[in-house]
Amino acid sequence: MNPSKRVAIITGASSGLGREFARQLDAQQVADELWLVARNEKALTDVAGELDTPSRAVAADLTSEADIANIRATLSAEDPRVTFLVNAAGFGKFGDWQTISDAAVDSMIDLNCRGLVDMTRAAPPYMERGSRIIQVASAAAFTPLPHMNVYAATKSFVLHYTRALRWELHGTGITATALCPTWVKTGFEKVARTSGGGHDVGHLLDEQTPQEVVRRALCANKAHFAVACASPQSAALRLIGKVVPSCITMAGWDVLRRL
Repeated sequence: MNPSKRVAIITGASSGLGREFARQLDAQQVADELWLVARNEKALTDVAGELDTPSRAVAADLTSEADIANIRATLSAEDPRVTFLVNAAGFGKFGDWQTISDAAVDSMIDLNCRGLVDMTRAAPPYMERGSRIIQVASAAAFTPLPHMNVYAATKSFVLHYTRALRWELHGTGITATALCPTWVKTGFEKVARTSGGGHDVGHLLDEQTPQEVVRRALCANKAHFAVACASPQSAALRLIGKVVPSCITMAGWDVLRRL
């Protein structure tokens, strides 16, 4: 390992929470270089131009085995010390099992689950005591959600995978946290509404800003929390998911989404 080169890796860095993570990690000077990972190279270059920390635009599709292999090869060749990994890449779709296309379902599972796992497995060999991992899950992870069934299931996977990984990392000094916000002011809803059936989802909760969510996520991770809810509403939903039968939470969700 080259201890003189500290690197922070942020996936989904071209927009939304990933972009905000890049900004706040830049401000905190957690690394000598930020690796910004997403498919849109131009957007990554724009983000890199906003930052003071030297940044590398890594144009990659995390559902592509070849692109994952290229990232692994770069890590192997440069052998940096990875101080931070943020897996913020992901997307969702509104709709039921009939209206969301097979391609959209496969892409959600591949990016939200397999891509996240592949990146997570790539980084720890280059981490050491004090390195940190944040995985962007969602409050949707706390209970099954009709008409967002695949998305919610992928985020439940992220939550449980991260908690188990955290256990496996015990004693290494590497901290892993699952971030589970509610609604955030990003481009998520615009993408999610473009389902085949034109489904939409209403909600009564106020949308948080990316700045607020990322700030709370970084604080929770620094405090070694396993789960960062990022708001009282998300914490309440987490508690409800633990104590209320899922048939009731699903019925309540089905009413709320129609409002």
